[in-house]
Amino acid sequence: MKKKDIIALVIAVVVVLVGGSLFIKTRVAVSENRLASNITKAVQNKDGKLFLKQFSKDNQEIKFSDIGAQSVVKDLHDNATDPTSEIGKIITSGQTVSGTKVDYRFTVESKKVLGLFTSYYLTTRKSPVRVLNYTGYGDDMTIKMTSGGKNQTITKSQLNSGLFPGRYDFDITSGGEDDGSYWVRSAGDGGTIELTVTEY
Repeated sequence: MKKKDIIALVIAVVVVLVGGSLFIKTRVAVSENRLASNITKAVQNKDGKLFLKQFSKDNQEIKFSDIGAQSVVKDLHDNATDPTSEIGKIITSGQTVSGTKVDYRFTVESKKVLGLFTSYYLTTRKSPVRVLNYTGYGDDMTIKMTSGGKNQTITKSQLNSGLFPGRYDFDITSGGEDDGSYWVRSAGDGGTIELTVTEY
């Protein structure tokens, strides 16, 4: 191999390494500023999908997390008394946003990407929902999730396994009778929510 070819090869390798590093640093690893910016953008656009992408994989996979995330950005957008442009910074600094229906609890965590770059993301805690049935019909109960345009039957055990932060709406029937519409709000603090169902 000629000296000229070796120099060209070394330059090519350096370009690939530098380019790859920059790609990872700017596209794969998420800085705290970019995390804050993504959160703010999600709230400004009421984009629940973008908001949910800022969370750990485990949090994203919580059942009905898409419904919760959409309701959180709507609440932040419509009710926050803090400036919308500052919401990302407020959340990433570990504070709660003022004016929302509940004080959402989010935590910033980090991981290493390829052992070199620090990437930041959000985590939260699931809130179990315990259904208290005072209709007199025992376990003969049907719970339908009606949030987010869904009309999906869910079980008490699914609710008890915990919900991502947000508002969830239900239609409940027991003994073939309509018991009405109910809702719960999860804050992400891990606390158990009691959903009391009575005769309509």
